Amino acid sequence: MKSISTEPKALLTISGLTFAYEGAVGQNQRQTISDLCLNVHEAEILCILGASGCGKSTLLNLIAGLLKPNRGAVEFPQKAGKGRGIGYIFQQDALLPWRTVEANLMLASELTAVNNKMQMLSRIGQYLNVFHLKPDILKKYPNQLSGGMRQRVSIMQSLMFDPQLFLLDEPFSALDFYTKLSLENEFYQLVKEQRKGAILVTHDIEEAVAMADRVILMSKDGLFTKEYEIEYDDPDRTPENARGTAKFAELYRVIWSELKAVIEA
Repeated sequence: MKSISTEPKALLTISGLTFAYEGAVGQNQRQTISDLCLNVHEAEILCILGASGCGKSTLLNLIAGLLKPNRGAVEFPQKAGKGRGIGYIFQQDALLPWRTVEANLMLASELTAVNNKMQMLSRIGQYLNVFHLKPDILKKYPNQLSGGMRQRVSIMQSLMFDPQLFLLDEPFSALDFYTKLSLENEFYQLVKEQRKGAILVTHDIEEAVAMADRVILMSKDGLFTKEYEIEYDDPDRTPENARGTAKFAELYRVIWSELKAVIEA
């Protein structure tokens, strides 16, 4: 009888990734990403911590295909057909201000082959429940929403394209603490239940230790210097309840100590 593998599938494989921005005339190129290797699996959240300017956002742009690497490969083993199957979520949402929330969410039907309106509306209803939003929000415009609501809609907008992998560039940093915790919990549950993958770039060690399955530290030379497996005993872990544990405090202390050394090097 053929055995069935229970290993989580790799959604992203990076090998030997190197990138440098071109300097001014007469200057050397400034290497930003240096020979990085990385795998991200389904139902996994990976957080990357490092000083400003170390190349975290550049790495996300390379994965998204917005920048072309000098060397190395970025591969998506589970993606068939065209595109990369990525949802890119920024600190500031990319909602179109002249379109209602519903029209912003229906944008996916205009840009992809999915043109079944009833199917799209059904998916919108599903995600309204996931992110605890009322249906009347659909007729509102982005400028009528709070920051937390806008970010929820921004994540929903990405979900409408059915991405396998999320790239998040400090998406919760501008929110108040209560809204931030709520949105962290909702996003965490979504990744786990729908077997998505996520790479979260953040400066917030608490957020990284609470949300991540792995935390990677990135040096100013664009290198990965340390990796931490984040495991809690609670099978019903959420970012909120993880924060109150002794394990959280210990991981925070260890990672903060190492991150300071990386930043000050």
